[in-house]
Amino acid sequence: MEPTIERSGNFATRVDANGSFNAVDTRVVTVTHPACAAAEQYRVLYYRLERLRGLQPLKTLAFTSAVAGEGKTITAVNLAVAAAAANPERRVLLADCDLRRPMVHTYLGLRQSPGLMEVLAGDAQLPDAVRRFTSTRLAVLPAGGAVEDAASLLHSGRMRELLRMLGEHFDEIYLDAPPCLAFADVQILASQCQGVVMVVKAGTTSSRRVAQALAHLRDAPVVGCVLNGVDVAEVAYR
Repeated sequence: MEPTIERSGNFATRVDANGSFNAVDTRVVTVTHPACAAAEQYRVLYYRLERLRGLQPLKTLAFTSAVAGEGKTITAVNLAVAAAAANPERRVLLADCDLRRPMVHTYLGLRQSPGLMEVLAGDAQLPDAVRRFTSTRLAVLPAGGAVEDAASLLHSGRMRELLRMLGEHFDEIYLDAPPCLAFADVQILASQCQGVVMVVKAGTTSSRRVAQALAHLRDAPVVGCVLNGVDVAEVAYR
């Protein structure tokens, strides 16, 4: 029996054959509207990254933006869902590394804690913090509880060790990182990743902001930019 989707307002309830469910945000179109044009664009993005993987190692990818509100988190979430569906033989993990404004758990209807913060602080073990998104092969590591000094935790040897451990257990790792102009977190994470993807919101983000953001990431392995917020009806196949 295939999962059913019941929509109400900004959330859709995904109900599986065993009765388990997640209150998924409707913007996670790869789950709530998998046949729509927007969901197809996330699959296109995934296969473009696959072509890059044929040229260079890209096991761990971080998603960021110049400022808040550009859609980096929803891009990372949709891409991770698409990745898990595209290659069932691969182990895919989505980790919420935006410890200042975590949203991954909200979009997917998961518990926030225990998560990354508790693992880094030594208050939880990794197997207790990573959970499977209902009826998919996607594993999710939420951000966990509030933290005062996010940069120090992300820059710690414990974070490097955690990413090393995750790399042993997963084939593809997607990190949702904070906006790069506001915080130093992305530069710290970028040094531990094989690639960084910049998310830019169409009609909102100025070219000056984008240039500033890329300058901040000049030492990072930026593999490309994603233009978010485009009206897919204008580019849909006819």
